[in-house]
Amino acid sequence: MVVSVAGHTDAGSLSEQLAEGLLGTLNHRQVASFDVDELFDYRSRRPQVTFTENRFSDYRGPRLDIFEVRDAMDRPFLLLTGDEPDFQWERVAETVLKLIQQLDVSLVVTVDSLGLPTPHTRPVGVTAHGNRRDLIEGISTWSPNAQIEAGLSQMLELRVDEAGRDVVGYTMHVPHYLASGRYPQVAVAALEYAGAACELMLPTDELREAARTVEADISRQVEQAPEIAQLVQKLEANFDQFSSTAQRSLLVKHDDVVPDAEELGAAVEEFLRSRPEDVKPGTEEQIPPPGADDDGDTPGQPSG
Repeated sequence: MVVSVAGHTDAGSLSEQLAEGLLGTLNHRQVASFDVDELFDYRSRRPQVTFTENRFSDYRGPRLDIFEVRDAMDRPFLLLTGDEPDFQWERVAETVLKLIQQLDVSLVVTVDSLGLPTPHTRPVGVTAHGNRRDLIEGISTWSPNAQIEAGLSQMLELRVDEAGRDVVGYTMHVPHYLASGRYPQVAVAALEYAGAACELMLPTDELREAARTVEADISRQVEQAPEIAQLVQKLEANFDQFSSTAQRSLLVKHDDVVPDAEELGAAVEEFLRSRPEDVKPGTEEQIPPPGADDDGDTPGQPSG
């Protein structure tokens, strides 16, 4: 299960971009939806509505949903996404935990993001946490000891850990001067970490293209503003001084050799050749109902 909700730890609009990237590309279906009238204070975060000439349309209220999604290799996983509730966090966490236990979900991965004094010219940093040492050890670029304000993601991670289930989280670091807008780089990084942890092939092509556009726009603005360029240089110097020089990749084990592009491509091609001819990715009908495998006879379990 992948968890990404829009709350106070959502710098760079991570949750929205992650959901768009997954649900806009992969086969999926909604399996649960929380009662938003019970969970949200509409006056504290007023929904958006469009007014055109003399009519209202496109009302966008809060949502919190669970989807069953199939990755590029047709492997199933659950996605909890939407807005962080104002109320009843414990009941939401209890409901999610019951689903995790009923479906025997093997791993829960939370992804969120913070605005930190890091430069956009360096790779997106991360703070890894959870109870699976093999998925967090040597990953973090910054691991402070601090008391912080909790969100639903942090509380849910704690409750899953207390229940004895495997859970990890990846908090991405967004340059603080870019935290209020859409920063595609953070969504790319989050999908890479979540995909590697859950052994899923998650789409990032469109987000990478958007990231290149944003990168070019930022570079132009920095070139036109010497004071911003000086700020970025100071952040770069600080980042290079204190960042870890031996960050581990989740894509390989400690003693493994990193495969090159040709080896990865050959492995993917071999997998695709081995698939049955009647399996055609890209159609919603390929997703079986909850609790059933492809034949509809035996209970199935999401991999993450």
